Amino acid sequence: MIKAEIALSDLSFDPMPRADAIVLGGSRIVPCRHPMLETLCIRAPGQWFLVTRERMASDAPHDDSRAIAVEDVDEASFHALYQASLLWPLDYVMMEVAQAGHRLRVRAGVLGVLPVYARVLDDRVSLSWSSADLAAGPALLDLEVASHQLALRTLYAARQLYTGVVMLTERASLHVEPGRARFRYPEPVPAAAPSHDDGEDTLPAFAEALQRAVHLRPWRNGSASLELSGGMDSATVATALTRQHAGIDSKGILLDGQVRAPQVHRRRMIAERLGLSDHTVDIADWPPDVGLAQPTRPYGFCRDFYLEACEALWTSARERGRDVLFTGIGGDELFPAYIGEVSTGAVTGPEWSKDARGHAEAIMTPRARAAARSRPMFDAPESPVPVTSLLAQACRAPDLLAHGQWPVNPLSDPHLAAFCHRLPRSSREGREVMRRYLESHLGTDVFPKGYLKETFADVLPPLIARQAASLATQLRECALADMGLVDGTAVLDLLETIVRTRSHPATSAFTSFLWLERLTRQGASGWETLVPRMHTPHMPRPARTGDHR
Repeated sequence: MIKAEIALSDLSFDPMPRADAIVLGGSRIVPCRHPMLETLCIRAPGQWFLVTRERMASDAPHDDSRAIAVEDVDEASFHALYQASLLWPLDYVMMEVAQAGHRLRVRAGVLGVLPVYARVLDDRVSLSWSSADLAAGPALLDLEVASHQLALRTLYAARQLYTGVVMLTERASLHVEPGRARFRYPEPVPAAAPSHDDGEDTLPAFAEALQRAVHLRPWRNGSASLELSGGMDSATVATALTRQHAGIDSKGILLDGQVRAPQVHRRRMIAERLGLSDHTVDIADWPPDVGLAQPTRPYGFCRDFYLEACEALWTSARERGRDVLFTGIGGDELFPAYIGEVSTGAVTGPEWSKDARGHAEAIMTPRARAAARSRPMFDAPESPVPVTSLLAQACRAPDLLAHGQWPVNPLSDPHLAAFCHRLPRSSREGREVMRRYLESHLGTDVFPKGYLKETFADVLPPLIARQAASLATQLRECALADMGLVDGTAVLDLLETIVRTRSHPATSAFTSFLWLERLTRQGASGWETLVPRMHTPHMPRPARTGDHR
């Protein structure tokens, strides 16, 4: 939620507001400007803190009031406001400064909607909510992280692909003072356990928890859009949203193939029954970019191969005066299957993933495979928001904000997730409680059991196959092969497999490679000696216990 370039020596100056920024000496802090956000700078003798955070529903709507509020207070008021900021229930980023020792601490909120990335070089700190800002120049690739990503292993951690850059995971903090920097992870949350089925109807409690998650933030008429894929997750958010508000735009990407007709039919029924103003783009008109040409702007660390179509929707939302986008991110994580349970979704999913990892490991060198098979010791601890939801948010939020859209992901709400994770198996299996919720508001014909789900799985295989000759030419020089992470011949064999079979697992492995190849070429001018390492000179070591002011 902030961008900043800070010299530690400048922390002795008092922070002063200048238009949309805070200036201290030659350093500058620029909070995000958005009606859904507010920025406070609280100053007391010898110390100050700045927090940019989501507005609460209890706040009055703000359309144009985006200035930074600066307040001078005594020590008692300072600590009271500081504690209130730490306990803020929505997302935030907070910077704390002790002027005498030139000490800086940056904290992240619990929701992880828009993570902040940091680089500490000598006594200078760079911060940004967009990883692309810290990926634009020469860089060293972290081979251990890259190996895990090539092998399709999910990682949510402070360590990023470029050494020296850290991401503040939810509830984490970065401490910097002259000559020293360290990263501190939070304590893990206790593992959830399902309750026994006592026959009680769980639908009313689910509906109440969902409504709370949807309506935490202030509402401004005509401000909201909604991602509507045609699936249960986005339909659930749409249903909860329209129960109290009208004039909602829905946005969606229409897919090709056998899923198109049922997707269009479901979208039409949902939009008509909820009173949505529906707008779509066709994936064929906005195909993903799968090439390796020099990009027009730096790539960030997270990959999204459907950005072109998404940007078309986000641009249309901005043109219609919409600046808040509700999504269904988090729905897949609401209803886990626990050990000893067999759920419908658990039958085919792991087998598909296993096939994709087999293709991924087949193109990796023995050195990279060994690194990928080692258990990572740098993951962030268990969080109130499921990790895959956090990763999805981190992937999309910077591009959303660049298009003036603030993302709201009600199904990633930690209170809703905790409630759903404790549901008895009969309510979780097959998303039964969600299905009943939708049936009660949309009817039984929208999501019958066994309905054909929309999926992007059929988009990339034919696209990559059509561009195979061009990709093969571009891959005659392969940066990841030069670094010893992949076998260049095996990569071309994998590409030929996609041409021949249109295999989804093979495509998943190839696109993971393709994204890392892009990032590797982007920072190639800075590579000299590249060796796997657990920590880098400028990368703070994670700690999990204790705290300090």
